[in-house]
Amino acid sequence: MRSRRKPTSKVKELGSGIHDLPAEVAVVVEENLAQSLAADPAPVPSTATVPELVERLTAIRERIWRLRSVYAVTLSQDTAVEANQYVDLFQSLAAELRVRDADALEALTRGHESTLLSPPVTVRPTIPLAAQMWCEMKWLAQRQPEEPGRNIGPDTIHDGMGQFL
Repeated sequence: MRSRRKPTSKVKELGSGIHDLPAEVAVVVEENLAQSLAADPAPVPSTATVPELVERLTAIRERIWRLRSVYAVTLSQDTAVEANQYVDLFQSLAAELRVRDADALEALTRGHESTLLSPPVTVRPTIPLAAQMWCEMKWLAQRQPEEPGRNIGPDTIHDGMGQFL
């Protein structure tokens, strides 16, 4: 009779990996991590007035439209990433404006809700040029016709050297 084994995970539980590093490196990494966590202050509420927020959001909205139009023409990954950063900024400021004056936000985003209030567009990573060139070279190499081999007659002396005569 077989006894049932407990199901075990074949994948080891992944930790931070800091224990795999040399002790000196681990100490420096932990110190830097602690400093970076301590350096991040809590978000401070903005003291901007509603007209200042509307003006700033209008400028950000125009910048988003400009970057999206540049991306549509050039397909530049940098402009897409920058536009996504401005969308995040717009949405965080819009949440603050919504609390203060929802009508002003409505007037600012009317007709453009899908662009301004939806999640940022996913930017697909580009294929490196070296990988593209390698694939093209592989394709070209496969398309090359094979050279016909020399017509080698039967060996007169059976030592395998007849092909070199």
